[in-house]
Amino acid sequence: MSKRGISLGVIVSLSFAVTAPVMAGSHSWDIVEVFSNGDGTVQFVELRECCGLPNEIGLLNKFVRSTATGNQLTFTANLPGGATANAHLLLGTVAYDALPNSPTPDYIIPANFFSTVAEPFPGIEYWTYDDFIFLAGELPTNGKDSLDASGGTGPNSPTNFHGESGNVDACPWDLDGDGTTGINDFLSLLAQWGNPYGINDFLALLAAWGSC
Repeated sequence: MSKRGISLGVIVSLSFAVTAPVMAGSHSWDIVEVFSNGDGTVQFVELRECCGLPNEIGLLNKFVRSTATGNQLTFTANLPGGATANAHLLLGTVAYDALPNSPTPDYIIPANFFSTVAEPFPGIEYWTYDDFIFLAGELPTNGKDSLDASGGTGPNSPTNFHGESGNVDACPWDLDGDGTTGINDFLSLLAQWGNPYGINDFLALLAAWGSC
């Protein structure tokens, strides 16, 4: 082969290397936090890119699915290129989205998307890459706390793909923190009549009566 032929082959190879698109990944997303109130109307599932990879965008036709309920969200498009390093994805119900201080979900899921009682193996799944398992009694349903991937519980902290974070209260009239708006909360409110609570607060509490 002539030197000219060799040079041309090198040029073509280099050109392909420069113009070929970077392969889109999708394997480094982990489910890191789940949240539910008592009746399952207010829920979110949060995923996070674990490893600082900027091109984990290939979500098309992959899914997040609940083993216990059979509910599934299938992604219908890939994510924007180059924007995924340590990013979050937030799946939330309509009732979650309506709460004050709730970061807008990236995807809407139906109420009771996952079980409020238990998600046995493989639990809440992200494709074949990750699962989130919890047993009876492990998921908080007080409307204030969430469960993380380590099994820890604490104040919820939803974060969406745009980096917006917040903390929601799905049971604002549960004043004693028992997961129910009931007589103890009513008495607590009565004891604070006028400081700062009034009749509208009592009406709101009565409208929220029952499990969170």
